[in-house]
Amino acid sequence: MNSLFNHDQVIYSIDTSALIAAFHERYPIENFPSLWREIETLIKNGRLKMSQIVFEEAMRDTEIKQWCDENQLKPDFQMPIDESVQEKVSEVLSEFPRLVDNRTGKSGADPWVVALALTHENYIVLTEENSTYSKNRPKIPDACTHFHVECIKIVDLIKRENWIFE
Repeated sequence: MNSLFNHDQVIYSIDTSALIAAFHERYPIENFPSLWREIETLIKNGRLKMSQIVFEEAMRDTEIKQWCDENQLKPDFQMPIDESVQEKVSEVLSEFPRLVDNRTGKSGADPWVVALALTHENYIVLTEENSTYSKNRPKIPDACTHFHVECIKIVDLIKRENWIFE
């Protein structure tokens, strides 16, 4: 496994909903197996991460959990919660308290996606959400913009990594 803090490589912090949408809707593993092999390699090389809170949320999906278990991805995919991430979660929530809203069923993991990316300069957030440009209804891209963190979609990851599928 490559060092987590290898300065010449981008590391991606992925949102649960982006993983689930890719896995089940946009790029199903049975139709895009080579894409998922690339994603597994990215994980095993320490370049695709989920904060522990986000990972636990993603593992509620039994098919994604099975995929992670079968490919032994957890040690490389899940980032344990540490003090630096907890501090960044506090920063995110102080600016975007409505990023978590139990009344609307919004994910409590969203601030953790951004917080992980804030722990080091070479992180990029992966989400399929779009900005709302609203402090009352913020999404992950709104927090990323505020904190100057690049935020891209899965298709942009494919392009950025220059993955070609024939």
